[in-house]
Amino acid sequence: MALGAAGALACSIQLPRERVTTLPARDYPSCAEGEPAADPVLLARTLRAGAGMREPSAFETFELRSRACHIVFTGHEEWAMGASDVEVVFDASLQPVRAYKRSTAPGPQPIATRTDTRIYDFRGEHVEMMRRAPLGEIERFLYRAPTPHAIIGPGRGLLTAWFRRAHLSVGGRLRESVLDIREPIEVVRDVTLLRLADRDDERLGRRVRVYTIYGREPIYADDDDLVIGDMMGLLPAEMVHTPMPTPMGTDGPPSPTAAL
Repeated sequence: MALGAAGALACSIQLPRERVTTLPARDYPSCAEGEPAADPVLLARTLRAGAGMREPSAFETFELRSRACHIVFTGHEEWAMGASDVEVVFDASLQPVRAYKRSTAPGPQPIATRTDTRIYDFRGEHVEMMRRAPLGEIERFLYRAPTPHAIIGPGRGLLTAWFRRAHLSVGGRLRESVLDIREPIEVVRDVTLLRLADRDDERLGRRVRVYTIYGREPIYADDDDLVIGDMMGLLPAEMVHTPMPTPMGTDGPPSPTAAL
C-alpha cells in the first residue's frame, strides 16, 4: 500500500521542464545596426576565497561588455567540485535574452566526457533549453513556466546584472520570476531580491551594500551595484595574497556563439 501511494505521488509531481523533440531555430542574438568592432568593457572583477572560507580553492572572474543593443556577461567559476563557464546576453534593460553554460566535473576521464553544455533561450513564451550531454547526446527541453525576467547562475558575479536593473534603495525588494541554472535540473520560480541595510565590513575595509536572494545568501556590492564578495568569505582577488589555485582545466575556450 505504501509503495502504491509513493508511486502515485511520484506520478503527480511535474518536473519544471519537459523533453521535446524539436525547438524553434534561433540564431545567436544580433542587432539590426550590426555589431561594433569592439565591445567596450563596462566592468570586470575577479573574486577569490578569503581566509576561513569553506572552499579555499573557489574563485571566479567575470565582466560585463556593451555590444550594440545588448549587454553581455561572461564569467568563469571554479571550486573543488567543478568549473563553469557562463555567458548571458541581456537586452539594453538587462532582461536576459540568451544564456550559455558549460560545466566541467573533476575526474581522470577525458575532459569531453566530463563536460555538460547548455543553451537557454528567453525569446519565446517559455524558456527553451538545448543540452549536449557528456556522451554527446543532444537533448531539448521546454520549461513549463512563462519566460522569467532574471537569471541566477554559478558564482556571484552574474547577480550584478539583476542588482543594477532592480536599482533598489535600502529596504527595497523586488519579487519576480527567475531561472536558476545552478543545479543539474534548473528551476523557474518567483524569487525575492532584497536590499538590506548597508554595513561596514572589516574584511573589505569599507561600507558595502548587502543583498539577499531566497531570503538568505547575503551578497556584497559596491556603490555601483558591482558584486565584490559575500558573507561566506568571497573577496576581491587583490585582497587575497595566497597563490591562485591551479586551474582544473576545461575543454578549451568556451564557444557560446556556436551551435551545440
